[in-house]
Amino acid sequence: MSRYLGPRLRIIRRLGKLRGFTRKKPFRRMFKGKGPLRGKVIPPGQHGLAKLLKSGPNQSGGSDYLIRLKVKQRLRYNYGITERQLIKYVRKAKRTKESTGQVLLQLLEMRLDNIVFRLNMAPTICAARQLISHGHIRVNNKKVTIASYMCKPKDVISVAMKQKSLKLVNKNLKDYYEKIMFYKKRLEKSLAFILFKMKVTASMTAALNLIKQGNVQVNNKKVNLPNYICNTKDIITIKTKQDALKIKLADYFKI
Repeated sequence: MSRYLGPRLRIIRRLGKLRGFTRKKPFRRMFKGKGPLRGKVIPPGQHGLAKLLKSGPNQSGGSDYLIRLKVKQRLRYNYGITERQLIKYVRKAKRTKESTGQVLLQLLEMRLDNIVFRLNMAPTICAARQLISHGHIRVNNKKVTIASYMCKPKDVISVAMKQKSLKLVNKNLKDYYEKIMFYKKRLEKSLAFILFKMKVTASMTAALNLIKQGNVQVNNKKVNLPNYICNTKDIITIKTKQDALKIKLADYFKI
């Protein structure tokens, strides 16, 4: 089977989010009815709801063959390799005395296109492969245009000293930094992080347990979501065995 060049949204809807495959996010339909199926993800397609109802609340994800097929497809699409390439990597991993699955992942992670992606020089592995094939990447100061090049532990990955190459990589690094800063600011406003930052709990784990137990209220409303985003005017109430502790977040957001 040749490399997949078709629509990618339908693939991630079936297999789940693949960060190395595409930046798109799948639309997840949730079952909003009553009963044990409430909150379950509806499979994609016209008859997705019928499949969910047919599988029942104790669905295991299908037969053993289907589970293994999906795992294999996730590897193929995420790393952007063909069926023949995957078979070669599996045979190579089987020749070693170590765990076949662990060696297989090591071989896939040692590919040059994957390393460029892990270094955040490209948003996806497909984009990293394009950077390599166009001659923007250097390995030990030597031009390498083969995306499947197997790197070694002491190899030095660098960018070609060209204006176009540096501009492309700098843009990708800047986009990644802005994305990380967005999630960082969002994390700082989450309920669990605020409890930990204000030393109400000794650790994030203790803050999560406190919220799950239902001992935390925001504006006199019980909140069970640890990723609940708080605002400046919110008042957090923490119930204890002796008394209730109230915290105004106006002072926290001024820091």
